[in-house]
Amino acid sequence: MKELALKIFFYLSIVFTLCSFILAIYAQDLMFVGIGVLLAIAAILLGLESKQFSANPFRK
Repeated sequence: MKELALKIFFYLSIVFTLCSFILAIYAQDLMFVGIGVLLAIAAILLGLESKQFSANPFRK
């Protein structure tokens, strides 16, 4: 169940990152670029957590 939630949040963060960058290009506002960078970092961390969970599913 936790692995499914991690995958869902990972893909949602990727979608939100792309939307933020598209909105930044459209609106020409650097605030949206900053939000996109933070979402990209969150996507990387979620991906690493998902990879670590799949390597050892019995960890607490």
